[in-house]
Amino acid sequence: MQIVPSLPGSPPHRVDAEARGVNPGAAPAAPRAAAGVADAATARAAPARPALTRGLKDFDLSRQSGVAGAQLAGVFLDRLQQGLQALRQQYTAQLGADPEQATVSAPAADALRAGLKATWSQRARATAGALDAQLRIGEPGQARQDFHIRGLSRHALTSGSREVLTVVTGNAPAPLTATLDPELGAAANLRRLDQALAPVGLRVRADDAGEPVFSVPEAEWPRFHDRVLIKGEGRRFPDGQAQAVRTPALPSALGDAVFDAPGSEPASLREALGRVTVGIAAVTGAQQRAQAVLIEQHQGLQHAGHAQGTVKTTPERAQHLAEGFALRLREAGFARYEAVAPTVAGISRERVRSLLG
Repeated sequence: MQIVPSLPGSPPHRVDAEARGVNPGAAPAAPRAAAGVADAATARAAPARPALTRGLKDFDLSRQSGVAGAQLAGVFLDRLQQGLQALRQQYTAQLGADPEQATVSAPAADALRAGLKATWSQRARATAGALDAQLRIGEPGQARQDFHIRGLSRHALTSGSREVLTVVTGNAPAPLTATLDPELGAAANLRRLDQALAPVGLRVRADDAGEPVFSVPEAEWPRFHDRVLIKGEGRRFPDGQAQAVRTPALPSALGDAVFDAPGSEPASLREALGRVTVGIAAVTGAQQRAQAVLIEQHQGLQHAGHAQGTVKTTPERAQHLAEGFALRLREAGFARYEAVAPTVAGISRERVRSLLG
């Protein structure tokens, strides 16, 4: 019998005479049979290794980020709701008390408003940018600031004549151009604006009334606030040098008035109570959305766990993966690399060649 060198960490391979093609007789047959039985028993005892998967994996990079964003937003919304509920109770007590007692309890209401305002000012930091001023919940760092641009209304997009706009922003390496054509309609012009401004993180959508709403990442808002320059062709905007336009921010879901001190008269207190009640309803809706996100993600994890190893490729699943992948590729920064790197991991050159034919 001969000992053949093997890889480090693996047992040595034995090569007997029969393996070398030499027949010494029938005597070695029994030891080989015993070895075969032992090898079979060892194979049965060894745990089966999971099959290796290669190529396009189950594209779900945002699941963990979505859970983190919903959790952070939920904790902050609970604090905000407590402050609003306490302020509502204070206003209700002041309305039911004598005028003199209402005046005496005013300092308590002032303290509650100050605490509520301080809580609201910590929104971006407390939620890691997962909750914006409109109480929309997303992944950490994706909160956006909504605003309008004076001169770009729905009426401006659907009336007048064709005009080429040149937009200059502080973070753009070169001016951005978009052509507005009223004959195409508001939706088509909004898409043109969105595609033209997307490279600098400036996006456009229509609100419920069809008015254009612009948005940028909250961290970039100081660079855009009243610092957008637009040059037209003398129709909607003047020709020549680009001029600064006003970019008023949309009010938050709570509204700044909720932090203002009301007068001591009942009418003023009732008005303040109404504003707080509206804020409570808005926060309650956001809490429900955060809870719904967590439930959805939990169910998705359970489904993924049950389906592991039995996932079948269907046209619907392929379409879902493709849409999610394309969405991530449109994002700037590390998100693009985060999408590409794990997706192409394990795809060899030979497999690409075979797919391409």
